[in-house]
Amino acid sequence: MSSIIFEFNQTKAIEAILYLAKKIPHPGKYNICKMLYLADKVSLERYGRFIFGESYVAMPRGATPSKAYDLLKQAIDRPVGGIKVDGNKVTPLREPDLDQLSDSDIKCLDQIIQTYKNRPSDIGTDAHDDAYQKSWDKREGKGSNPIPIESIAELFPDSADLISYLTNSDA
Repeated sequence: MSSIIFEFNQTKAIEAILYLAKKIPHPGKYNICKMLYLADKVSLERYGRFIFGESYVAMPRGATPSKAYDLLKQAIDRPVGGIKVDGNKVTPLREPDLDQLSDSDIKCLDQIIQTYKNRPSDIGTDAHDDAYQKSWDKREGKGSNPIPIESIAELFPDSADLISYLTNSDA
């Protein structure tokens, strides 16, 4: 189990999902979940935190934001926070409240939108990184397995400093 845990902020999660759903050409559950993971990797490396304190699990289709995925599943039956899901399509029912996201949050989301704008097929591949693979390989027959924040941090060149910072701060 990870010794580093961030506090989940549902309001920010909803706003980040709305932000992506408004900005990407194919706002499906799969694309949004993968983009949240990739944006959180950028945020972790740059700022030492995830955008909304998510926890990730290794699932068959890659690293998946556990609580955001649950929100999207709930939005199938009834809209949640301005998010509606029909099949795989995520429909924003309102504009995201950008006051809930920091400038750095938006920069990380925008970087991922820009990175995958012309190569959307790479999203899935990039969400199957070493942190994902390590957790997936340890799942012992289960359908998913937690991805420790430390495993994600280990992907970066300054991982020892980042893990030390996260372990010794009130992340």
